[in-house]
Amino acid sequence: VKEALSFDSKKRLMEYTLDYLWPLSPEKGLEFHVLLLRDTLNFKQPLAFDFHFSKMHYDEYLRDGKSYIKRMRGKDPDLAAHIMIINNFGQVLSGSKIKNVFSRVPSEIYWQSILYDVDSARTEIISQPMYVILNLCRALAYKKDHLITSKLSGGLWALEKIPKRFSRLIQRSLSEYRSQNPIFVGRKYEQAELEEFAVYMLKRIDNNQ
Repeated sequence: VKEALSFDSKKRLMEYTLDYLWPLSPEKGLEFHVLLLRDTLNFKQPLAFDFHFSKMHYDEYLRDGKSYIKRMRGKDPDLAAHIMIINNFGQVLSGSKIKNVFSRVPSEIYWQSILYDVDSARTEIISQPMYVILNLCRALAYKKDHLITSKLSGGLWALEKIPKRFSRLIQRSLSEYRSQNPIFVGRKYEQAELEEFAVYMLKRIDNNQ
């Protein structure tokens, strides 16, 4: 957007999102940021956002929507990775060309954004296995081959590049990501298996071995 949204505009955005878009969303819900054009054209890390919403904030918004709208603005280091993906793979549905909206993200900033996203992988892999496994895969793909990938393509890359003993975890993560059905939930995975994967990948990401 060219100017910061008013409270009423954000309220209408949320009403439309929950009334019309949420019923159509996949299991993981919807997530969006509202960004100012002056910021996207002059990238600085961390990038500022004017508004944000995701499934993680759904209950919070329902409890006190007015308070949520008033305070939900700030900066997000993870936006660097999103914009790098947009610049390389984005498709315009409406409006200006991508190059007229988003500036270049320096490669070192993109890498730091990836590292930020996997910083707690060793502990979070137990509660969010699919998300963390595929994020670790895309991080290693960039570190080793300088590939900018989605979670899906990062997982496919890892199937060919890392030891076969981890193939089951990656395959199940890809299946859950594609179907949006919780494959890991309710299954008796050994915590040690997930931790072993996280430790192995973090070591490779850190040392490039």
